[in-house]
Amino acid sequence: MGPCGVVAMLLLHAVQASPLNGTWELTRIFRAGPAPATRAVPIDSTVYLRITLETHVGDWISGRLYRRYRGEPDGSKVEAGPLRGEGRFIIGVEIEKPAWARARTAAWLVGDTLRFGTSLVPDADSLELRRVSPDAPYPTSVLEVVTPP
Repeated sequence: MGPCGVVAMLLLHAVQASPLNGTWELTRIFRAGPAPATRAVPIDSTVYLRITLETHVGDWISGRLYRRYRGEPDGSKVEAGPLRGEGRFIIGVEIEKPAWARARTAAWLVGDTLRFGTSLVPDADSLELRRVSPDAPYPTSVLEVVTPP
């Protein structure tokens, strides 16, 4: 194998090895409230999301956001890239429901969890996602964590 083949293999390995690559599923929604509480919320009563991410040479990230808003499916294109500093990213998506909007949020890895700062779920303060296989069945509920302001 020539030098170009070796460089191409190294670049491919670097892209495949990115900790963001893969499918991520919403596990917890954080909201502010008067008293701390944790409860399971049925998926149809809230917004649910699953996101797939793929990194590319040059730090560009693409993907798809799969949402169910009040039970109705919604799919959106994701574009993302690194933020200043180690391990932080900006994720942008065009959301169609409840009304068309562009959403941008900061994201970062904490162990095997992907956290989103500002939310892609209405009225939420932040989100936590975990890695799942692309063909994993959708859950019936998600945890809602209420924290005092």
